[in-house]
Amino acid sequence: MKIFPLSVAFLALTISCAFAQKKQSPVFAPIEDDPKLPRVLLIGDSISIGYTLPVRERLEGIANLHRVPTNAGHTGMGIEGIPKWLEARGGEWDVIHFNHGLWDLCYRNPEAKTQGNRDKVNGKQTFSVEEYAANLETIVGLLEKTGAHLIFATTTPVPEGELGRVVGDDLRYNEAAIAVMEKHGIEINDLHAVMAGKMEQYGKKPGDVHYTDEGSALLADQVAGIIAEALAENEDGIRVLFDGSALEPVWHLEQAGGWEIEDDGSMVCRIEEGKDKKGNPKMIAMGDIWTHAEYDDFELSLSYKLSEGANSGVFYRSNPEDPVQDGLEVQLMDNVGFQKTHGEKDDRKLNASFYDAKAPSKDAAKPVGEWNDLVLRCEGPKIGITLNGEPVIDVNIDDWDTPGMNPDGTTNKFKRALKDFPRRGRIGFQNHGQVVWFRDVKLKVLD
Repeated sequence: MKIFPLSVAFLALTISCAFAQKKQSPVFAPIEDDPKLPRVLLIGDSISIGYTLPVRERLEGIANLHRVPTNAGHTGMGIEGIPKWLEARGGEWDVIHFNHGLWDLCYRNPEAKTQGNRDKVNGKQTFSVEEYAANLETIVGLLEKTGAHLIFATTTPVPEGELGRVVGDDLRYNEAAIAVMEKHGIEINDLHAVMAGKMEQYGKKPGDVHYTDEGSALLADQVAGIIAEALAENEDGIRVLFDGSALEPVWHLEQAGGWEIEDDGSMVCRIEEGKDKKGNPKMIAMGDIWTHAEYDDFELSLSYKLSEGANSGVFYRSNPEDPVQDGLEVQLMDNVGFQKTHGEKDDRKLNASFYDAKAPSKDAAKPVGEWNDLVLRCEGPKIGITLNGEPVIDVNIDDWDTPGMNPDGTTNKFKRALKDFPRRGRIGFQNHGQVVWFRDVKLKVLD
């Protein structure tokens, strides 16, 4: 047996192990498709590398999740690589989730000694924001040829102290990218919003754009959820958001176990025993439930059932961080039972109202314990609500042009005019501490 000097043997072993590890990386390794499942492709930088495996786990049994076999880097690399990436992974895709940005806005200097030659003082930016937008136009053109449902993920935040990136450029580049995507009708996955304000909690270290395993898992929840929602769309263009089979990954639960599936195929909110501020026993709501995707113009249909005295709601065009002041709501309530225990309420806060803004034209609800059919339609400023086949709300929110005031002169709790509220946001069901059920949740995106 030939004996190598220790240094040579160690070097050969190190190179061999490094090559083996790189070659066998499960992130980049090809996967074997289940022919019964749709095919999904991830295109993105190192942030996407971090969430690839947990997304694959969350979509197990739902989709074959592939990713490009490299760090997709900046948009220039995307333009060059996408034709071969698409073909190398089979060529036919149902959903493509893609992202560029952090490399595009990065400043690099060949003489810098930092990792990646990052240098925002003496370096040159990879692509200006205008060049970035133009490159995205080219990329969109390449991806649209596949016929796949396209989802663009916004760039995650740039933290203070990042050596090659300027705080705020992430916002400028995302704004330019969103303009391109809206022009082409491409769905947007706002990963920047997921991580905004959370870099200290989930960043690997100060000044680092990368995330801990916990941070990547949080991103994976969002990515898997929005892909699952896209895959839930049937041939008629209707997204079946809940059919009684599963809550996750389509739905995000604010608290584990806060919502469950009943034997009849409905989802139900849960409450738990707790204590109030004075230490007295109190039943406490276990959190709301939300879509991962944001919607602007849509028609939502569902059935709901209330327990006696229940108060709940359907949030829409909403922000889970502040659904009351940063979103809209269809009030759901057992009018008789709730007012019996909580006192008389204004009609603008009763069942099927445009919450705190306009009362329904009639009480079309069925008795407590029976299923009600609700249809919510949002199209630009126009909002319509139909309950059990009866139109009960028909409004134009542009008429609400004064903070805290309704067009009829009554007051509301909103700190800004409803016409200035977001025209895009998530859909959620409220767990207000009383039991409520939902089933047959379907949504059609309006062109």
